[in-house]
Amino acid sequence: MAGDLAAAAGAGLLLGIQFNPIASVVGAALAAGFATAGRTVAAAGVLFGAWLVGDGTRVLVRGADAIAGSGLVSGGEAAQWAVLGLWALAGFAIGYVLPAWAGTFVGRRVTHGTGWLAAGAVAATTSGALSMLSGAIG
Repeated sequence: MAGDLAAAAGAGLLLGIQFNPIASVVGAALAAGFATAGRTVAAAGVLFGAWLVGDGTRVLVRGADAIAGSGLVSGGEAAQWAVLGLWALAGFAIGYVLPAWAGTFVGRRVTHGTGWLAAGAVAATTSGALSMLSGAIG
């Protein structure tokens, strides 16, 4: 049982690091620009919307498949939900939130009115770099 959950956790993390690079770059850049300007609710909405378009639909479809009975891994229902949960959390955190946070961190330190531009550039670059690294890992 514990071995099945550990294997499911590993599978979920591997799926999570293979996020959609296009949706991630666009979503993180826009969200970082909004967050730098102090619009955190808009930034969160953009991040969630980009994740939903890029990766969330795949996770939701696989969740519907798991409910119907065909799963991603062997090990029972708990293993299926562990895979789906870690896939969703890791993909959202690594592919979308981390680049947007990096961009926002840089953008808030720019003092001459172009912080949103610096934030978007750093977020897009970080997202692209993580996407390339995830292809090598996964």
